[in-house]
Parts: sequence; structure tokens; C-alpha cells
Amino acid sequence: MSESILPVKPRLCARVESGAAGQVELHTPTDVLDVEPPEGVGTEAFRGLLERLDGAATLPELAADTGIETDTVARILAPAVAWGLIEDGAEPEAGSGPAALSRLEDVLNRLLEDLVFAGPFWRTLLTEPEALPPNVYYGFGLENWFFLFRENEFDSAVLALPESAEVRGMLNDFYHEEHRHDDVVVRAFAYLGIGREDLLRARPLPTTTALIKMLSWWARTDPLFFLATIGVLEGRLDPDGDGSDGKVAYDSFIAACDKVGLAAEFVEPLRAHARLNAGHDHGAVSRELFACVPGVDADTESRWHAKAHLFMETYAAFFNGIASYYRDPARPLLRTSEL
Repeated sequence: MSESILPVKPRLCARVESGAAGQVELHTPTDVLDVEPPEGVGTEAFRGLLERLDGAATLPELAADTGIETDTVARILAPAVAWGLIEDGAEPEAGSGPAALSRLEDVLNRLLEDLVFAGPFWRTLLTEPEALPPNVYYGFGLENWFFLFRENEFDSAVLALPESAEVRGMLNDFYHEEHRHDDVVVRAFAYLGIGREDLLRARPLPTTTALIKMLSWWARTDPLFFLATIGVLEGRLDPDGDGSDGKVAYDSFIAACDKVGLAAEFVEPLRAHARLNAGHDHGAVSRELFACVPGVDADTESRWHAKAHLFMETYAAFFNGIASYYRDPARPLLRTSEL
């Protein structure tokens, strides 16, 4: 086993004892193991090495203390590592949770500009909203409903996060605030002749499903990274943004709806949903959660930065899939099993 794979400061998860014949024994809660020193190492030196494995010394320090060469120390430890009898006593270098999130947000914000806002959906919405057909606006609302309706697939997965009771409490509050938001948004579609039963028979675009499944996977396998994505998904809403007739726009999509003059029956339920999120300041949820995270090690942070690219590519595909599908007036607003 390579020395680089061994723990930095090995700690033996067993008690060192002497057998009836003077042999070295390792006592675990469930077993007693007879162990022998390798050729060239005396029994007392071997026993001294095992007793020194308290998680406080590195391999070179162990070699210096026991007089056993470093390569031989590594050779002795390798089987114990494979048996699960050795753990690492070294404390990983870690930065604060908020600092790690801040660095990740720098990556996410850059990717938002490069992949999401430069894409065909947002670029047109922000610079020439009149160029988007009404069906693209309706499609955006529909795909957001599909996302909200399936939000429990990922939000509920982190409610039992074991690392912090405080974070669990905050997540439960967030889940409670988000619950049934799809019931607010669904009112927008009555204007289109679409009811809840119609939506339940329909299916989202593949790009919407991909985003939902990816978040669901990360909520279960890398929950802290998932928590970092919430701030992006919720967005930073402006409770003072001007819309039509003195109404608050809250975000760029509703501002575009107001600008092109879409029917109030469609726009107002979406505005009501944005008002709910703005009232709870959901765009700041990630920062509030990470304020309770004590530390993030460098390897974890590096892994998050790599995942950020996949997340943003999938997020951009969600929006661009809407522009691609709903731009064609021949395509139905709802995709059902018959289509």
C-alpha cells in the first residue's frame, strides 16, 4: 500500500494486549486478533509501535520513536488499514462554512453569466422580451410548476441532515414555507384552460426532469452542496422593483411579462408566488444555512467547484429547453402520454 494512502496520523481502533504465550494481541469489541511482527522487527519494538498509534504522530515520527524504518512502519500498518483497524487522527484543514460558500458563489455567479444569462432564453428575455412568443412565457410558468410540484423529491431528502440540529431546524422551516407553492402557481394556467388534473396527466420537458433528478441525487449524496444551490434556484428577488401599473415586478421574468403585456390572469399568480419568496428572503437561504456549518475542508470545496459546472450546465439546459420547445407554436403546451 502506498504511504500516501495511509492515514497521516494513524490511530489504532483496538486495544493492544499480551497473550498467554507472550504474543501480541489486538482486542476489538467483537474479536481478538493474534498479530506477528514482520521479519527483522522484534516483538517489543512491534508492540511499542502498536501502542504508539494514538493518532498524534505521523509515520516519520513513529519511525523515529520506535527505531523501525518508515517503509517498514507503512508495511505493518497496511493490513490494519485494510481490516478497518486504523483511522486518521489528523484534523483536516478546513475553512469556515460562509467563506467556502462565498468562494463557491464566485464560481456559480460566473457560470450564471456565461451559461445561463448568455443562453437563448435569458438573453432574449432581458434584451428583447417582445421577441419571445407568448407560449415561451406560458411554458416557463408550466415548467416551473412541474419543478415546484416535484420539489419534495429533493427538499425532503435533506430534512434529516445529521450534521447539525440547527441546520435541520432551518431546513424544516424552509420546507414548510415552500410547501404547496405549486398551488399558488397553478392558478396562472386557468387563463389557458389548464387545470391541476391536466397538469398531473402531463409530463415536464426532459431538461426539467434532468434538473429535478440531479438535485434529488445531490440532496442524498452531497447535501451541503445541494444546500449551496438553493440560493441560485430561489434567486435574489427585488421587493422594490417597478412593474406595470405601479406593481412590484420582483424578478426579471415578471418584469418582462409586464413589458409585453401578458394577461393579468396569467401574470398575477406568478407575481404572488414571487411575493411569497421575497417575503421569506429565500434567496439568502444558502448563506443562512452555511453560517451554521463549522468548517469545509479543501478537498470538499474543490469537489464542489467541479460540480458547479455540471449544475450550471443542467440549469442552463432547463431554461434553454423551454425556449427551444415552446417557441414552436405547433407544439402543444402540455405533453401528455398520448403525444
